Amino acid sequence: MIKVIKTGLIYVFSLFLAVLIVVIVNFADNYELSPKEVYKVYLDGKVVGNIKDKEELEEYINDEQKELKEKYSVEKVYIPTGVDIQKCTTYEKEVLTAKQVHNLIKEEKPFTVKGYKITIKPASETDERIVINVLDKDIFDKSLRAVVEAFISAEQIKNYENDTQPEIKETGAIIEDIYIDQDITIKKGYVSTDEQIFTDEKMLTKFLLFGNLKEDQYYTVKEGDTIDSIAYDHKLATAEFLVVNPEFTSANNLLSVGQQVKVGLIAPIVDVVVESHTILDQETQYKTTTEYDASMNAGIQKVEVEGQNGIDRLTTKLKTVNGETTNVVIVSREVITPAVDKVVKVGTKISSGGATAPIMSGSWAWPTISQYYISSYFGYRWGKVHEALDIAGSGEGSPIFAAGSGTVVTSQNKGSLGNHVTINHGNGYYTLYAHLHSRTVQVGQTVEKGQQIGTMGHTGFATGTHLHFGLYKNGMPYRDGTPLDPLILYR
Repeated sequence: MIKVIKTGLIYVFSLFLAVLIVVIVNFADNYELSPKEVYKVYLDGKVVGNIKDKEELEEYINDEQKELKEKYSVEKVYIPTGVDIQKCTTYEKEVLTAKQVHNLIKEEKPFTVKGYKITIKPASETDERIVINVLDKDIFDKSLRAVVEAFISAEQIKNYENDTQPEIKETGAIIEDIYIDQDITIKKGYVSTDEQIFTDEKMLTKFLLFGNLKEDQYYTVKEGDTIDSIAYDHKLATAEFLVVNPEFTSANNLLSVGQQVKVGLIAPIVDVVVESHTILDQETQYKTTTEYDASMNAGIQKVEVEGQNGIDRLTTKLKTVNGETTNVVIVSREVITPAVDKVVKVGTKISSGGATAPIMSGSWAWPTISQYYISSYFGYRWGKVHEALDIAGSGEGSPIFAAGSGTVVTSQNKGSLGNHVTINHGNGYYTLYAHLHSRTVQVGQTVEKGQQIGTMGHTGFATGTHLHFGLYKNGMPYRDGTPLDPLILYR
């Protein structure tokens, strides 16, 4: 029994000794008995291997990236993001060459160049942040300046910066502030070469204005074309056309047959905000009064006094975003030329042949008080038809009037229109009054021309206090009705 135990112990000891020898041999193969200093290379936290010299690896990477250096016109290319090189002491024998490590990491991650990462935080929390990479911060500064100059002339900016804006004599504007509405952060660091890197000022300006780098769209001018007609046919506001084609200074510029103009839609990445003190002359609509005359047969009407529009001089505080007026405060109003009311006599005498309903004047009432400013006209805006006039300046809670007699068919607070009223005037015409602060009429109610139906506000999707005043033919607004320019009612 003792003999068997001794034999087993000898066997176990021999096995242990054999394993120990294997471990020692394996250790001797892979490790040294004395420690040494190396650089351990990590890729996204995982060990790639050890190298003898960190600078040797960096120089090798730089020497091998001739195409990248030529593409970006840089003198040096750097290790990829996610690669970390740490000095350490180890017993490991194996040390990789710079070439081996280069070949291992180039398959996993792109190399980097020194540059700037610019993050543009959108004004709306629902939109994504925009990240722009540049090698030279000066490229971004110049491109941003070019975007600002798309909406404000270089001369105006220079005068604003140098405090040399000309004094307003009768009408004109003084810029009080210019700024970008988004938060922009600029961080210097290493930019991965697999990302979009802007090296050209014009390309970055295009991206900031259009939101993409698609090829420019062109239109060849034909006989009879105007800037207004070309803009409308390509879903552009005239102001947007002038931004896309800065060689034109106004919609009145002449075009030549065969001339090519750009017709791409702009979608600015940044919002250029301009706040100004503006004095302007604005035409005011005359009112129409009706006088009933029992000596005239019913159905007969006669214009006693022709109406004439007046001119008001408005002193305002205007705020525009990318050329579009978003807020108006009228500081004061001076009547330069008073409006002359139109007077219409309507007969009420009933003939012996039977009763005849009187024919009312076909003129329409202006939907706000006389202190107003048209902040946006009917037409294309950012690629979509703005189906109304935006009338601002009268102030929150100021009265809104029915443009004509009719029946209220909508009176509700719903959706992007917020508080809104729709009136059916007969003969297929409907008017819409949206973003109201309050409504004073109900569905089914009959209203007279000039009757108050609500107050001005900014409910629903509205950038500021204003009336969204729409005109539709043969159907309801935003349903089956055809939108028309409301100004045709007053021409």
